Amino acid sequence: MIEKTSWDQERKAMQDMHRELTGDELGSWNYRMYEPVSGTAILSSERNEKLTDYKERWEKAHNYVESNEDRMLSDCWNNLPELSPLRTGGSENFYMMWTRQTRNRRALATVDATCGIIHSIILADHFNETGFEPKSDRFAVYRDHIKWIMSGAESQYIKKWSKDYLRCKNNAKNPDLILLEIISVYDFLSANCIDGDPSQIPSPTNIKNYILDKNQNEKSVDPHFITDAVWEEKMNMASRFIPLIC
Repeated sequence: MIEKTSWDQERKAMQDMHRELTGDELGSWNYRMYEPVSGTAILSSERNEKLTDYKERWEKAHNYVESNEDRMLSDCWNNLPELSPLRTGGSENFYMMWTRQTRNRRALATVDATCGIIHSIILADHFNETGFEPKSDRFAVYRDHIKWIMSGAESQYIKKWSKDYLRCKNNAKNPDLILLEIISVYDFLSANCIDGDPSQIPSPTNIKNYILDKNQNEKSVDPHFITDAVWEEKMNMASRFIPLIC
């Protein structure tokens, strides 16, 4: 079996389908980029250099998210037996169902904060608070995959699946709450960012400040007791899921 390492073809197929159905372009990034300084009619050379540098760092951050996702997709795909319903539908269907543009990245971070569990992209919805959408194609193929396992899949694969299932289940019981908060605040600031206001850009500093302000009166997780080193570690972990310029 030839191992798959690139998802460029599947990404293009998804973009082409979106264009055909809607007439609009589907950005491969699926994130909004923010200018680091307020806008002016004519760019000064200094501001132009800052913006160019910012764009380069932002693109690097996005590419890191995308390369991490591609690696996780490949790890899962390459470990699926040929007869698995998750694989028999083809790589394009697999990509469209499990890419970050169609799944909940917060759910994935809940079960696999380090992005090291082979089947976590599949199992994330299973252990998510809301679970699978019962009428979705994703749930249908997931259900078929489970039925296929129960009907007598290869013993070696069953061991891999069972191990990953238990790891995701245990992680879901004790998730990294700070990591999840970082992702949630990123999404909130992204949705509510005021153009031209640097304090609204979902940067690591602004995210940290937002969390500290928000949790002043909460006792469950007190971010004020987290050291700068741990904050840096959590931001680096989050950069696998969201394009943070760390």
